[in-house]
Amino acid sequence: MIEKNSKNGSLPLDSVAAWSRNLAACLAANGMEESAARLADGLTALVPETRIYTGLYRRAAPPIVIDFDGHDEWNHGYSDGKYLLDPTYDRFLSGKQSVCLSPKEIFPPDFRKSDYYISYYRPYGMVDEICYLLHVEPDAAIYVSLMRLAPAAAFTAAEFRRLAAVLEAVETAARHLRAQMPDRGASDDNSLRLHRVLSAAYERFGGESLSEREKEVTNLLLKGLPPKAVGRMLGIAPGTVRNHIKRIYVKLDVRSQAELLALFFETLNDAAADSAA
Repeated sequence: MIEKNSKNGSLPLDSVAAWSRNLAACLAANGMEESAARLADGLTALVPETRIYTGLYRRAAPPIVIDFDGHDEWNHGYSDGKYLLDPTYDRFLSGKQSVCLSPKEIFPPDFRKSDYYISYYRPYGMVDEICYLLHVEPDAAIYVSLMRLAPAAAFTAAEFRRLAAVLEAVETAARHLRAQMPDRGASDDNSLRLHRVLSAAYERFGGESLSEREKEVTNLLLKGLPPKAVGRMLGIAPGTVRNHIKRIYVKLDVRSQAELLALFFETLNDAAADSAA
């Protein structure tokens, strides 16, 4: 049930009406972009000052991004490999149940202190994120990412509870949205091949120059974990992590986590270009 009159996070009745009206419009829409746009309008009635990003995650192919209100720079290049490092994509791969993820569930510890956050998220002004993962098929899930961009404030606990309370309704909307998506036909063969190429480039990143432990550390650095979090994840001391990072940077000729990330994206671009040639 949506909170309406509590002191923490009260919601005007006209906002509740706007949510209901737009949900109905989403379910009645005959078209992917229209359906996604109406769902976005409904969610922003529940949590104002929010930017909505929607698409379809697939296990064996790159995501399908839905630009329902025109081109957005945030989505640029996402399906070309950036998705491989996205924490929500990792959650999609590891889960089967539809969920509404809080910021703490999306981002690793100390994520906002990492070079990855500073170089990729901060330039877009991202302050906070809540994300629905809606498993509409065994190997596919609609994602609906709700972002607060500066100068808006972070989501409150009451706003997260409000979004979590309508999870079932949003999942119903996601199933309708999936049904509106066109059959991609032969183009999916190219998508499947691209995903295999990008995934292989990710697995091979660093080549034979890195040890197995250094590859583990590198993968976590690419996903935005700062050194302390890497140590916790791998069960090794902070000093050992720092030594690994020094060797990784020397071997790959980079000087920071941001440069490591840039080198990785360059590697993905090269792999995709070679595949298309």
